[in-house]
Amino acid sequence: MVEQRVRWAIAGLGKIAHRFANDLTKHVPNGYLYAIASRSEKRTESFANQYEVENTYSSYQELANDPDVDVVYIATIHPFHYDMAKLFLNAGKHVLVEKPAFTELSHWDEMHQLASEKGVLLLEAMKSVTFPAYQSLRQFIKQNKIKITSIEAAFGNWHSFGIEQQIFNPELCGGATLDVGVYPLWLYADLSHLTGSNISLPKVTYWQDNPNSEVDETAEFIFEQGINGNIKASITQNLARHAIIQGPEIKIIIHDKWWNPIKIDVIYKGEHTVISQSPMGGGFEYEATHVSELIIQGNVSSPILRAETSRKVIAIMEQSLKEQGFSRLLKKNN
Repeated sequence: MVEQRVRWAIAGLGKIAHRFANDLTKHVPNGYLYAIASRSEKRTESFANQYEVENTYSSYQELANDPDVDVVYIATIHPFHYDMAKLFLNAGKHVLVEKPAFTELSHWDEMHQLASEKGVLLLEAMKSVTFPAYQSLRQFIKQNKIKITSIEAAFGNWHSFGIEQQIFNPELCGGATLDVGVYPLWLYADLSHLTGSNISLPKVTYWQDNPNSEVDETAEFIFEQGINGNIKASITQNLARHAIIQGPEIKIIIHDKWWNPIKIDVIYKGEHTVISQSPMGGGFEYEATHVSELIIQGNVSSPILRAETSRKVIAIMEQSLKEQGFSRLLKKNN
């Protein structure tokens, strides 16, 4: 019996597309890179040669029209996710869209409804929660009925200021919240759901290091109900690269880089357990394998890349930016 392999396509061929393609072509047994699309013919040709892709398209509409594509990984920057997701979902393709999936809750709800009507998957590519070490941690928490009282997590790296960079460009939905805040907010929301804790709206503080900046450069989200959360994000500051999760008789440290969880220390009731598993590639293989398996099994939702978690995180980011005067960052300048 020949094992089924899912036919993947990648739309948008930037840096993250290369990382995804490298893992997909080397470490995903139930899927393969069938097609790619980009508006740049030169980039498409180079990408196809590097990863030995036979089917190439110079427009996203042409890719959507290919009847043999099973699933599309949308790897463009987030201001373009909505239009592209709509295109591919309407064509009956499963969609894995890079984080943040969308900048507005209404867009998530609309696209999630469309995916439901078409009977296909719409998932946000939060690869950190698909790592085996993190999944083992979740199982440990669930089996031992662990109560979590606090989560500290951050994602921040210094970047030299320049409006030509998308992260500093308000016309392209730049800023720390949307670019990297989505990671620790997802961690907080995922563990809150796992332990049955309600998620309230956080107190949010934004600040800027560059006087000419028009985006949120550093953000702090403080959750005071449910699980206490200290969540930070920055595009101008180097922040802690480990996450600390605590509760009665337990302390968990997800080590550097916590968003690529490979080593986790768990100290529970005086006993020290180490959860450790190195990825075969860059970690994208886990989400690609998971999504491929869902498609093969005919599932239209994921117990790992939960739609409810994506929805909650998008809602928090959108409301926080609006309340702090950054509504402009939620819509690209057409």
